[in-house]
Amino acid sequence: MLALVNQPLFPMGIFKARQDLIKKQRTTSRKVKGTSDHCDIDDLMRLAETLFSSNKHTEKTLGLVIYTGVTTGLRIGDILELQTENLHPFEGGCRIKLTQQKDKVKFDKLISRRLDDMIGEYLGSKLITDKPDTYIFANPLTGKAYTNHWVNKRFSILKDDISWLKDKTFSTHSLRKSYAMTIYKYYGNDIVKARDSLGHKSITTTQKYLNLDRKEKELIHANVVNDIFNAVV
Repeated sequence: MLALVNQPLFPMGIFKARQDLIKKQRTTSRKVKGTSDHCDIDDLMRLAETLFSSNKHTEKTLGLVIYTGVTTGLRIGDILELQTENLHPFEGGCRIKLTQQKDKVKFDKLISRRLDDMIGEYLGSKLITDKPDTYIFANPLTGKAYTNHWVNKRFSILKDDISWLKDKTFSTHSLRKSYAMTIYKYYGNDIVKARDSLGHKSITTTQKYLNLDRKEKELIHANVVNDIFNAVV
């Protein structure tokens, strides 16, 4: 009789299966937080050029926003708040200088000749004539800077129309992530270079930006071992 009392009411296999089912149901019912994906830099630049060549002001704006993001690494808030006073042309080029909104970090970088030309063309096509327009990305009807929501709304439309974006989580943050991945790959998977170009304080933050898989993370360690630790011997 005592032996019967000590026996479980259900076989352990059934009990475990039931617990696993409950755990799975809780996991699937919980909303998964999405994250922006990086995209191929050539695809983004071609898209930017196509949009910028349009006669429609909104498409031209979107093209320039994309090109600015993937070639400077600026956050979308800093891009949309760019003013003409942030442009510092000199003989042979132009620099963007500003204080970034996040952590008030200084930004002072050379921009590509193509971006310089695009900004010049864009500013020359502005429709506002009755008041000075200091914002580069200004709505021609209001003179106010475009918003992050305005850009993301149009990015969602692009995602529906462009095949290589359909499987991507594409948002304004994808531009900065694509810039980061370009720097990372250009310097032979050097995450320190990527961190410095983004202005991150921690490499962990940069790793999250790059969304590196386990193989890529192991390669980072191998590069450090080969390039630094082996040289110390």
